[in-house]
Amino acid sequence: MPPGSLESVAALLRESMEIVVFSGAGLSADSGIPTFRDGATGLWNQVDPDTVASIHGFRRNPQVVWSWLLELKKLVDDRCPNAGHQALARLEEVCASKFSPTQLTVITQNIDGYHTRAGNQQVLEIHGTIHRLRCQQHCGYAALWEQSAREPFACPRCGAPARPDLVLFGEMLDEEIFAAAEMRSLAADLFFCVGTSFTVQPAALLPLWAKRAGATVVEVNPHPTPLSDAADYSIRSGASPFFSALCAKLEEGLA
Repeated sequence: MPPGSLESVAALLRESMEIVVFSGAGLSADSGIPTFRDGATGLWNQVDPDTVASIHGFRRNPQVVWSWLLELKKLVDDRCPNAGHQALARLEEVCASKFSPTQLTVITQNIDGYHTRAGNQQVLEIHGTIHRLRCQQHCGYAALWEQSAREPFACPRCGAPARPDLVLFGEMLDEEIFAAAEMRSLAADLFFCVGTSFTVQPAALLPLWAKRAGATVVEVNPHPTPLSDAADYSIRSGASPFFSALCAKLEEGLA
């Protein structure tokens, strides 16, 4: 971590009214959830994404997509939020209690629900969630995805196919959720980017929009990314040590 960066970011946070944390798959890697493309553990190494995780694959053979995502859900259910998620939840708590009316919003590309499980209250899941089912035709039907639901079925309200409530390849993002994410990004004073490679569009545009609107952009990632040169601070660290240290620094100043 560059000398003085923790103190500088803590000072910025104390002065900020609107804080956004934008997270990607790298944050959940410490929970044992493989990222999609990295090395020998990438989720796509043994499967064809178009077959198991695309809308076209779902229309061709919904059972294949359903079964693969159900196994991914089982993996997510068997793991738990890691210290990085917990530190971000603690950061929201510190901001709410010590720097009111500061507001912290998490915008996540992850479908695992770990931010909410860790305790974050304001979470926008722009790629959806693996824990819920919905109607393919958006008739209003939604339900928790229980492990017992092992086969595709028809929506009980309209008869269209029910499906996992996440964004499959070949689909657009939910307009309402992404509009909320864009609004929060444009209003941000301080915008953290955590554990994302910035290769997935249009989500990768959010930090750039935030910066153009006047936010200070802080990247927290062990490795350089396409955002690194544009970020105001590019900190080579995992989420757990950085945000744990940031919370400690903020609480130290208030003691």
